[in-house]
Amino acid sequence: MGIPIDPNTVVFALFAQYVLPRGGEVWLGSLIQAMATLGISEAAARSAILRMKKRSILESQRLGRRTFYWMADAGMRQLNIGGFRFSLPSEKAWDGKWTIVVYSVPEEQRDLRDALRCSLKWWGFGSLAPGTWISTRVLMPEIESDLRELGVWEYVSVFKSKYVGPEEPSDIVAKAFPELDTFEAGYRDYIAKAKAVLQDLEAGLLDDEACFATRMHNLWEIYTVAKDDPILPPALLPEDWPRFEAIELPAQVRHALSVPAERFFDTIYETSEQAG
Repeated sequence: MGIPIDPNTVVFALFAQYVLPRGGEVWLGSLIQAMATLGISEAAARSAILRMKKRSILESQRLGRRTFYWMADAGMRQLNIGGFRFSLPSEKAWDGKWTIVVYSVPEEQRDLRDALRCSLKWWGFGSLAPGTWISTRVLMPEIESDLRELGVWEYVSVFKSKYVGPEEPSDIVAKAFPELDTFEAGYRDYIAKAKAVLQDLEAGLLDDEACFATRMHNLWEIYTVAKDDPILPPALLPEDWPRFEAIELPAQVRHALSVPAERFFDTIYETSEQAG
């Protein structure tokens, strides 16, 4: 059994991969049918879409008995941030300097502190000590913008420095990024599954709907593995670190499944223009 698919994440993926390239608007029924191929019930699909509407991630209009959805500005921002985060390459020419974020958030503002920690983890920082997080990356403008929008920028101090001891760099990595063994196992599992998909396709075992569902599952699987990966440089990782092979496979799977998957989605895709 794999990790259960999150309906909210599926909605984002459907818009990014299929709806936005077709103009950005889609009938609710099309989304429900697409999510059904992944084992998501109609009730769960409707609930996820309504939650995203309430959070102003989606906007909608009703025409007759049908409702049509498109991404609101807030939803597009989340899509763009997610796409940017996952496109970050490993810094092969790392200069040995760490970006250090030290924060002190008032005790009565725990929600802000939690939001800051979640943001730092999302951007690849690890907790070295209470109130101290580190990353091998520079503090990119996108990170600063995110922290400003969360309202936590005034509580942080940012430093750039080399570590000089007394522990080994590997000890620092193990302390700040204790999940690396989990990432390694996840990447190796993903590689095996992605290669099996390509073999099934080559053997003619997948029809159009199966290609669509398999492509979406593949996106979910690599997202699940990679979403918390700090993307450390090779100098801090084992020589056979599997991420470097794993990140090449999603594009191969997407390309291999693209034509039949797109063909299937076209059979269920409807817009308000078609309804009118």
